[in-house]
Amino acid sequence: MELVVAAILTFAVDQAGKRFVLKRFAKGQVSSSALLVRIRRITNPNMGFGFIRNRHILLALWVLLVLSTVLVIYSGRFFVSHVARLGLGLALGGATGNLWDVMRRQGVVDFIDLRFWPVFNLADVAIVLGAASALWFAW
Repeated sequence: MELVVAAILTFAVDQAGKRFVLKRFAKGQVSSSALLVRIRRITNPNMGFGFIRNRHILLALWVLLVLSTVLVIYSGRFFVSHVARLGLGLALGGATGNLWDVMRRQGVVDFIDLRFWPVFNLADVAIVLGAASALWFAW
């Protein structure tokens, strides 16, 4: 259950953040902040799977990912910890958010600019932290 809740909440927060940036910032616009983190709106057409241009293939891969996750969880061997399942939910919600962008906007909206790292978004953070915590607490 925690997987589903985490995935839905992650997707919702990611999309809300992207909507905020899309409404408040023009393409390429950067916030005038002296802080380490600034907002810079870009659209990344290449995503993680930029070499796959066919949306049907991307959707099929997403369905395969979801089904694989469910099968692994319900096999009872891995990801029995609630924290591991929560991490999987974060990663799944983030992946869904980025896939949603590709399907709707032909590219992923990125906006978190640390100035020393490529610009990314909340879904990317959820994917990395979720996958790392799921693997850490898998056994």
